Amino acid sequence: MRAPWIGIAFTYVGAVVGAGFASGQEIYQFFTRFGTGGSIGIAIAGCLFALLGYKALERGRLTHAQGLHPFLDRVYPQWAVRLAEGMTGAFLLVGLGVVASGGGAAISAMLSWPAWVGGWLTLALVAWVTSRGTRAVLGANTLLVPYLLVMVIAVVLASRPASSRAIPPVHGVDWLLSALLYVSYNIFTGVMVLVALGRQLSSRRDSAAAACGGALLLTVIAYLEHRALLTMGVRGPLPLVTLARHVNPGLGLLFAVSLWIALFTTGVAEAYALRAQGRWWVLFVCGAGAIGLMAFDRMVAVLYPIMGLLAIFVWFPLFLPTANRHFPEG
Repeated sequence: MRAPWIGIAFTYVGAVVGAGFASGQEIYQFFTRFGTGGSIGIAIAGCLFALLGYKALERGRLTHAQGLHPFLDRVYPQWAVRLAEGMTGAFLLVGLGVVASGGGAAISAMLSWPAWVGGWLTLALVAWVTSRGTRAVLGANTLLVPYLLVMVIAVVLASRPASSRAIPPVHGVDWLLSALLYVSYNIFTGVMVLVALGRQLSSRRDSAAAACGGALLLTVIAYLEHRALLTMGVRGPLPLVTLARHVNPGLGLLFAVSLWIALFTTGVAEAYALRAQGRWWVLFVCGAGAIGLMAFDRMVAVLYPIMGLLAIFVWFPLFLPTANRHFPEG
């Protein structure tokens, strides 16, 4: 019988490894452009993913809370809680917009369909899986995330680095601030999902295994992408997709599939977070289609750091003991 934490570890990875991660755009923006400092930043980010993931799972397991809002009620005044609720809804809506935009582009590249058709098809599948409950969400991530990880590793290992390209040294502390913003942004959806899933675990050991297992996979894949982007010098909105096509056209097509999978698993995680909080999550999924018209690389470069800064307001209560008491189920 499979250990219960395995599916949650894969779901954790699926919540973080979205289009920005799988395409290499996030890794370049937050790590690779800082050269060697980016490598240190990835190691720090991995440790923080493990710590925050563990905290979220334990809070969900011990308190039986279905989302972050009960913790916010214990920490902030009502006006701040309402602000946080609006912010989380807006954040998830933007995230689903990224899913729609990237999903449409990926399906268009694979099947030559109009991008808007691919975007709405992706969102429809996200809504269908989410509507089937926790078991379907865990099953989808357990099935799809390993394929995604294998494809990222295949592209990185199949590429041939240019030995003449110098790796920039560490300068200043911008790389550290960038790493912290990266974790804060990506942990936003992850924490909301893990708090809701913590109820599925029965021990602290399971929480640690799920959090550390997911964080380890994220760290290894991020570092491999980082090294490939450093040595190959690939740029553009989808650098790893470009790299895959340079290696082999067939590999490029397979990687396009993995990019869609990354979008899909992230969309499922975001829709599940909305559903766990009792929102009108189907309407949010539908409304995300309009946001998907924004340019993907601009969203990563501009919106992601801003959302990472704001996300601190939401996950910080996990570290306050007054927010960790038992909440009645229901």
